[in-house]
Amino acid sequence: MLFKIENLKKIYNKNVVLNVPELLLEEGKIYGLLGANGSGKTTLLNILAFLEKPSFGKVFYRDQAVVFSESNLQPLRREVILVDQQPILFSTTVYKNVEFGLKIRKIPKPKRDQIVRESLEKVAMASFANAEGNRLSTGETQRVAIARAIACSPQVLLLDEPTASVDMENQLMIEEIIKNLHQEMKLSVILTTHDKDQISKLVSEAIFLEKGSIKSREK
Repeated sequence: MLFKIENLKKIYNKNVVLNVPELLLEEGKIYGLLGANGSGKTTLLNILAFLEKPSFGKVFYRDQAVVFSESNLQPLRREVILVDQQPILFSTTVYKNVEFGLKIRKIPKPKRDQIVRESLEKVAMASFANAEGNRLSTGETQRVAIARAIACSPQVLLLDEPTASVDMENQLMIEEIIKNLHQEMKLSVILTTHDKDQISKLVSEAIFLEKGSIKSREK
């Protein structure tokens, strides 16, 4: 099992924003988290990305209980990578944005070049390698952020509203990119969305949230 949640609650300012008694997510699927603003989608995604600690309950990743301490979380964050709804790129080239995580991991320069080139090709942004990252359109920025994520060879890709603020052309491209990455890289994918049409086109199973609770699941 990829993720298992037991009796999870997240509380902000005495308000319960997430209340999930049980959730099982299998490896190798595309899951869609669907719900209105404030339904708990992004909070759940952040917990699955090991970026937020639950107030109560347990999270299991690949059948191992997750200990929410920095020393334990760093290796997990290398396997599970989140792309935010509004990703921020450095004010340098697209190439260097994608290369950044590889430099931190001390990947040799020739190998970095290969990985950056292949990652940009996967998101149809190879021709933008020398463009300035902070001058791209919203859709182009989202695609570079996905390239930056996959360059680090994650096992699980989490996407928070990946097409929420992009034009139709980029939306269709990003949806196609997600499908291709899932098939070619064997990635498990969990994404949040408001778009029911996108759910029907992309996901193996939709999980509907309302006021912090899971209301239904549909395949």
